[in-house]
Amino acid sequence: MLVHTFFHGVFLGLGLAFLFIGPSLFALIQASIKNGFRSAAVMAFGISLSDVLLVALAYLGASQLLNNPQNVKYMRIIGSIILFAFGIYTLFQKHDKEDAKSKNIEVPDSTHLPIMFVKGFFLNLFNPSVFFFWITWVGVASSQYNTREEVIAFFAGTLGTVFATDLAKSFAAKLIKKLLTPKLMKFIHYLMGVALIICGIVIIWAVFSGKGLSAA
Repeated sequence: MLVHTFFHGVFLGLGLAFLFIGPSLFALIQASIKNGFRSAAVMAFGISLSDVLLVALAYLGASQLLNNPQNVKYMRIIGSIILFAFGIYTLFQKHDKEDAKSKNIEVPDSTHLPIMFVKGFFLNLFNPSVFFFWITWVGVASSQYNTREEVIAFFAGTLGTVFATDLAKSFAAKLIKKLLTPKLMKFIHYLMGVALIICGIVIIWAVFSGKGLSAA
């Protein structure tokens, strides 16, 4: 029974891999193109760990916070600031490493691994839509499955699949990198930064326009 429940979660994870496109995906692709697969894999682990935390919080009753529209407003404001800040950083960061790598100069990236983990973790954690999404599915899973073990099996399948597909996307981005010129890579980084900024602006606009106050 738990095996069937696990594969139900796998199907949801596969659906998310192809349908859910957000700031974390943009950042993941950028990390793979800029610093290589290892950096992207570490970021993917940070994203996955934040998903685990959000699912656990939702299951333990954190969704009750959303009964207060003011809490929802503050969450979305914080999330928009985080996304906007990451976008600004991405937009204006230096790209010396790309130029060095294009000249076959070895550039170690091990010092960036903790940064990649933290960036992935908090970029995903403070995205309000991610939290609301997991709250919704925790509610669905809790109503469909009778035991805690079944709920855990379901989300183990979902989160495991999301993590695996994130790694696959990172590896694919690494392969694509070989076809990119340094100039085009810089353009992609700028595009990623603009995408993150736009996500932050959209969320903050929804909050102050009155469309972001209701719980999802």
